[in-house]
Amino acid sequence: MSNITETTASADQIIVTLNLIQVNMGRYLYPIIFSLGNIGSILNILILTQRVYLQNSCSCYILASSIINLFIVNIVIFFHMLAFGFSIDPTTTSFFFCRFRQYISHVTTLLSKIYIVLACIDRWAMTSTNVRRRAFSRVKIAKIIIPSVGISWFIISLHIPLNHFIVNGRCMVVLRVYSIFYNIYNTVLSGFLIPILMIVFGFLTIRNIKLSRQRVNVQVNMNRIFTNQRQGKNNTKSRDYEILIMILVQLSVYLITCLPFPMYLVYSTITIQWTKSSVQLAIDRFYSSLTVALTNINFSTTFYIYVLTTRVFRKDLKRILVEKRLFKMCFGTQLVPPIMRTNNGTIGTVAVVMRQPKPCNIQSRKY
Repeated sequence: MSNITETTASADQIIVTLNLIQVNMGRYLYPIIFSLGNIGSILNILILTQRVYLQNSCSCYILASSIINLFIVNIVIFFHMLAFGFSIDPTTTSFFFCRFRQYISHVTTLLSKIYIVLACIDRWAMTSTNVRRRAFSRVKIAKIIIPSVGISWFIISLHIPLNHFIVNGRCMVVLRVYSIFYNIYNTVLSGFLIPILMIVFGFLTIRNIKLSRQRVNVQVNMNRIFTNQRQGKNNTKSRDYEILIMILVQLSVYLITCLPFPMYLVYSTITIQWTKSSVQLAIDRFYSSLTVALTNINFSTTFYIYVLTTRVFRKDLKRILVEKRLFKMCFGTQLVPPIMRTNNGTIGTVAVVMRQPKPCNIQSRKY
């Protein structure tokens, strides 16, 4: 009798511990993810909406993914933070919120991944020697594909809100057949198709770059003559390769943070008809919460991945935050004089009378 009592007490302790960890994740981890995600997504959008990035088709896909990530942070992650950390879950009482959250959560997280896949395909096309393939890597094509893919997935995913209901205070799928279908459908997309496409086109892009380097024959004398004329092209090419590095590093982070959730869906599908103990159910809920948190981290850290891995992105961030914003706010002008081209083709500068610098709006306090 004492052994049974000890076993029950031990099981209860495990359940309480796992539930407490989930609550602490919601109270302490999710606010950090929420804050960093908002800051990073906004800075991503500020940088990628510059003209130099809007002229690059791959940057357009990354920009679309960043905009979607902003919605994920403020809708999906925000709801998770309220539910896990503060026991505030409107999906358990509101039929609209129940269906809305499941629908938006699925569509936005999937679109963010698909746009990164399209960015990988774009880099592969850009580095290809085939003219028809390179034609895919154009801003005009990206502006057509981005809204088309978004509208398509919003329509395709309409089956999700139609199959979610509130039962015993939980927003869940009622039909077991649909639950199995959804797990398989989500696993195939997020666990197999999207990662495989990312990996395949990532390796194909690296292969194209290696082949192109083998074909390039650098002529030192010609470079010396045309250094000034080719400087702009070299900067553009450098930015293209920096964007490629951003995509490849993000692919690695995606594989680490997002694959555990499809693995959980596979386990959930296999064990859907098993009879589980209360401890096993608590472990399953904990693993589900952990995989969801890892997935949310992926959507909140893209900006920091770009900053840490690419020099051009850091320079553009510095220019936006310091040179364009803060300096202009404090002094009302820029230090760089305008450049003009004379009639004989030479380049010169125009003498500019600078305005008197305006002091920053810093009010002194009297103590």
